[in-house]
Amino acid sequence: MVMDKHLSILAKQHVETRFVKVHAEKAPFLTEKLRIVVLPTLALVKNTKVEDYVVGFDELGGKDDFSTEDLEERLAKAQVIFLDGEGPAHASKQATKRSVRQSDTGNSSDSE
Repeated sequence: MVMDKHLSILAKQHVETRFVKVHAEKAPFLTEKLRIVVLPTLALVKNTKVEDYVVGFDELGGKDDFSTEDLEERLAKAQVIFLDGEGPAHASKQATKRSVRQSDTGNSSDSE
């Protein structure tokens, strides 16, 4: 219930990410497939591949009274959510550099 509370808050703030809740005891096939043993476990999936896990509350201070911001930072570290000023749209703008020969119109012709 603690994790559900924090994730429901984050789901409203981070529409770029899909949050899915699965009742582990009612989905044994999925639980086994994702290798979930300890509850709660967050499987952080990116491009159909499990990239990371948040198992229990150990990474969040070891207690169930962690803040939503702590969980948000952990999810941002795994790059499944993006904090303000971050994100794929922001990163692609920085990564796109224009060369000396590239014009503002996108026409790569050398003639004027």
